[in-house]
Amino acid sequence: MGRLSIVNASISLEQLTHLLTRESVQCDLLSQNITQEREAIKCMALQDFVSINQSRISILECFHSLKEELDGLLERLAVACHVPETGRTLTEILRQTQSPQAGIILEQYERLAEKVRAVKRDIAVNQVLIKSVQSFLIRAMEAHRQPPPGDDLYTVSGSRSKSGMPAALIKRQG
Repeated sequence: MGRLSIVNASISLEQLTHLLTRESVQCDLLSQNITQEREAIKCMALQDFVSINQSRISILECFHSLKEELDGLLERLAVACHVPETGRTLTEILRQTQSPQAGIILEQYERLAEKVRAVKRDIAVNQVLIKSVQSFLIRAMEAHRQPPPGDDLYTVSGSRSKSGMPAALIKRQG
């Protein structure tokens, strides 16, 4: 590797560190967003979901942009370090750079990977909560569809009814 390649690799490694830091920040923002979503699910605060989803879209678009940037940077590093296409992993690229920064970057990458795993677990928890709420609502709607027995049914206007839409019927009390 010539002097120019070493300088380029060093600059690329600094860029890689910066990119991983930005990804970590976005991961923290996504984690906060998921926590907000969980609270909205628990409180059934449907009005909060629009802003939560808009925020999530913005975070995911930023992730997409960072991924494209990272892919391009890793491609340039791999070419500069002569890493064959079949072995182009972040670990292999960093090993080939033979830089003292490589170990630090790998540790940073592992911390980011742990954050990503935690976010995936949190998303799975929210999915279970959403499915539970959906199941509860479906069961409630099915129970509500069955008209109550007897002649003590009244429509919203107050007239007696023996059949009709259960949602429009009121059961006589007393």
